Amino acid sequence: MKTTVDAREPMNFEEDVLDLALESLQARRGSKLGRARRTRRSHRRTAITIAAAGLAIAIAIPIALPGGGTGGAEPAAAALLHRVALRAAQQPPEPAPGPGQYLYARSESASTFLYVIGDGTTFMFMQPSNHQSWTGPNGSGRILHTSGAVTFPTDADRAKWIAAGSPDLYENVTEDESFGPDGLLYADYADLPTDPEELLELIERREIVGVGGPNGDWETFVIIGDLLRGTYTSPEVRAALYQIAADLPGVELVGRVVDGAGRPGVAVAYTKLNSDAPSRMELIFNPRTAELLGSNEVLFADSTVDVESGGPGAIYGAVGPAGTHTFTTTYLVSGVVDSTTERL
Repeated sequence: MKTTVDAREPMNFEEDVLDLALESLQARRGSKLGRARRTRRSHRRTAITIAAAGLAIAIAIPIALPGGGTGGAEPAAAALLHRVALRAAQQPPEPAPGPGQYLYARSESASTFLYVIGDGTTFMFMQPSNHQSWTGPNGSGRILHTSGAVTFPTDADRAKWIAAGSPDLYENVTEDESFGPDGLLYADYADLPTDPEELLELIERREIVGVGGPNGDWETFVIIGDLLRGTYTSPEVRAALYQIAADLPGVELVGRVVDGAGRPGVAVAYTKLNSDAPSRMELIFNPRTAELLGSNEVLFADSTVDVESGGPGAIYGAVGPAGTHTFTTTYLVSGVVDSTTERL
């Protein structure tokens, strides 16, 4: 027995954009619905294994909204997310793996890094990776991770790498590890509350196994994305997660995007400004199936690091000029399989 989640259903974007524009116009005119969404709640405030991989840079296409605005207005994001919450609740549930079965997931990601040569000299490089995991209910399973060939954002970066003696950047390295019972974290979300307010309280208290982090709406937004990745999370819980995102202050509409696998979707984002590395987290989803397609983290402002602190050979992430995609992920396929060698 196996099931597959692969969000490839075609979307009628004209219909989606029209619905979004009408709801946004209603909110901007101060309708009761719009006011309720803006005042429903006050500003309340795991580790994600960086192993997932292919270049997944989303291409944003701003949506023109009534009144001369563009995608990004909070009322537009709320309108879209509330509608997607309804779609999520209508989807059939995905079964969790039973005894002797495994939850299989495959994703692709790409990261941007800064390499310190010495004397303050650096170069940047980008590296894709492919991540596959098999996780059983008892915590047993397997993780297969492969790093790909690096590329350089500019010819100057490549020339610096060559001049430095072409240091090893760990290209085309495969790590394949198997685990016995309790070796992996199997996060069972079957008992999560389906009421958005109750679920939000658990998230804000960071009491959900497998996800966590510091306080703040940025981290709450990240956790929402983490929980939406769980294919056996119930439709009701997924709907509640979208409702929470719809009411989270600071969430903006990015617009229509194409993920790293070429699939069309819609993205919403949250920007973190009070940080050494101001950045924007984007969640990409199929608005008709409510499936999470991918996520991007993009530097919102220039980010630097004291390169002398690490010394030659040090490698840093989340560094670069504004607009740098520091980490992008595309969630390709997931479902239940009968062994740690079976793939979907």
